[in-house]
Amino acid sequence: MRRTTVLSRFCGGAALVAVTVAVGLALARDDARTPRWDVIEALGFAALAAGGWVLACRAAPTVRGKSPVPAPATIPRSLRKPPHDWGLAAGVVLTIVTPLVVLRFGFTLHEGALTGLALIAGMALGFWLLVYVATDLLGYRLGPRQRVLCADAAAGQVHAVRVRIGAPVWKRYEKRGDKPGTTKAEHTQWLEVSPVAGGVPLQVSPMYPAGGGTGLTRTTTDLLQAGLQLAGHEAWLCLPTRWKLIEKQLPAALVVDTGHVVWGELSRDAARQYLADRINGAPVNLHPTSPDRPSLALPGRAKFRQDLHGRQLVWLLAAFALAAPALLGAAAGFPGSLLCLGSAVAVAASGLGVTRRATELPGAIGWTVREGRDPAIR
Repeated sequence: MRRTTVLSRFCGGAALVAVTVAVGLALARDDARTPRWDVIEALGFAALAAGGWVLACRAAPTVRGKSPVPAPATIPRSLRKPPHDWGLAAGVVLTIVTPLVVLRFGFTLHEGALTGLALIAGMALGFWLLVYVATDLLGYRLGPRQRVLCADAAAGQVHAVRVRIGAPVWKRYEKRGDKPGTTKAEHTQWLEVSPVAGGVPLQVSPMYPAGGGTGLTRTTTDLLQAGLQLAGHEAWLCLPTRWKLIEKQLPAALVVDTGHVVWGELSRDAARQYLADRINGAPVNLHPTSPDRPSLALPGRAKFRQDLHGRQLVWLLAAFALAAPALLGAAAGFPGSLLCLGSAVAVAASGLGVTRRATELPGAIGWTVREGRDPAIR
């Protein structure tokens, strides 16, 4: 994992802006004659900027562990929320919008029943996906349970226990498959933390399950980054005072001695011993929060991964190659419309490929991989 730099942000942002310009030109000037040099030039600039982004990310410094710092005496009253990932949001939205624009361009080349049906179906599906993903990426940065913990900290008191940050763990558990004679694997991730006073290590899991929908959030990667950058550091593991009013998993915030805040969740069974006395049920480990101590979000990280984005770039180049004859005017009518349909499919496949491969090769990016198997199939 590498840190983000000014150059990687500039190149990545320039690529996204160039693609947005190309999409906007294709929409605003849909009646313009071919060749569409304006769209081609914008896409060419986007390709150059994307190449610069890849090189800048590969040259960026790696995320390294920070030196331990003295333990602060207080817990911040304002727990820093994870920032919006605008780059991810823009990339996902463009991956959804671009195929729709390509389909629309193909429809202008040949207004037949097949292209019209593809356009209507693509628009309906794309609009639904756009609303779903945009709501996920641009909505609340914390879930409803985490907002309860924020409010409790702002009110002046939380349950907290001192822990030491350990390894980020990715567990692959194999069990019986849905079809006879098959198996399937479940993937779970957590950040392992150990109570300083002794006890069983705790598993701080992501706020949301990884993969699909809200799995597009940065929560899982935050746990990975915390394990790589802050392993060995001590932190306050903060839990809400109103934990009895929360069902299922309890929200947890790791306030590291460096000031960084890492969000996650903890199982009720694991957290109960740090919330209430085992004999009389009285609250324990209550600590006041202070408005004088600041809190920090984790620093940004470079997003390029060759195992993910390498194939995505190949799909995008294939999409451009398919659309180029139609943009240049070399393919008109029904053949040009079919090429645009293939280009739209290639763009959509580029995004789906990243989502599917995100659960592969976890050890290559820093996770401590553990394997498990259902005893019933051993």
